[in-house]
Amino acid sequence: MMSRIEDEVCELIQARAKKASIVKKYEGKTMVRDDLNHDEWLEHLQHELLDGAIYIQRLRTREQMLEVKLRELINSEPPLDRNWGLWFQNKIKGLLDEVSE
Repeated sequence: MMSRIEDEVCELIQARAKKASIVKKYEGKTMVRDDLNHDEWLEHLQHELLDGAIYIQRLRTREQMLEVKLRELINSEPPLDRNWGLWFQNKIKGLLDEVSE
């Protein structure tokens, strides 16, 4: 039995295979190509991996910012003259809006 994460990876692979068949149909390109030499394939791979590193860093930065903001929220005192639940709800909404930018 696979985990939820493994199931999601399988879904991504299936989606990628579907995209590859569409690209082949409209652009005539597959991974079976003879227009690139070994070094050019390595260069393509290097670019893909560097893109991946950039995506990872972006998400790590977002996660760190979210953690800081949540800690600030946890440590803040709600105003005494307002409904605490509504105040908290608005703070969380603002935090989510900020993180999704």
